Amino acid sequence: MTMGDTDEGPVAQPGRDAVSNASRKGDQSRQRILEAALIEFGAAGFKSATTRRIAERAKTTLPPLNYYFGSKEGLYRACAEEIVTRFERANHDAVAGARRTIEAASGPEEARDALKKLMAASVELILGNATYGLGSGIIARELAEPGPAFDIFYDRLWLPGIERNARLISRIKSEPDVSAESRVQSILLVSSIPSFHTRRIVAQKAMGWSAIGAAELALVTKVLHLQIDRV
Repeated sequence: MTMGDTDEGPVAQPGRDAVSNASRKGDQSRQRILEAALIEFGAAGFKSATTRRIAERAKTTLPPLNYYFGSKEGLYRACAEEIVTRFERANHDAVAGARRTIEAASGPEEARDALKKLMAASVELILGNATYGLGSGIIARELAEPGPAFDIFYDRLWLPGIERNARLISRIKSEPDVSAESRVQSILLVSSIPSFHTRRIVAQKAMGWSAIGAAELALVTKVLHLQIDRV
């Protein structure tokens, strides 16, 4: 029998349990600050948002914010990392399928199917998922005026998406190498869905939609697929 065990099995270790509880509470506190920052930075931008308002929204004080993130810029960059992580998690299956298609040197129709799945996943994430709204303000501001998070979005999200789609488009067209034309087509395709989201009020009014639900998402996806069929 080892120390801390009884005839009925292991007993709780008070010190270890206390550390575990403290760690869990710390994780929860950090996440509350992050969620509050996503809202504040999205609404006010990096320059105008204040750490005091973020702390108030998170129902905490400034010391925990500085402890977890170091500075206002550190918190802003952590928000960008969180947004990218959510994108990667939501698009994992479609991206993995596209990667397999590219690596396997598949034919044009397999590449077309993989590209359609990528676009369908993006439509669902950007237009059909409420959590995207938490990051859309930050993304829109970084596109309009690059700030501390621009490189994170570009290196981990935008450039990989552009290159992946360009390679699929190039495969559809049976090009020996990715052409400038295929890369431009990829950029237009990648940027169309966030642009639709940014102007969704205009889109809804023009289409007579009271909201964007399952039927509307299906129509947007269908139109994107028709564009891919014309490649």
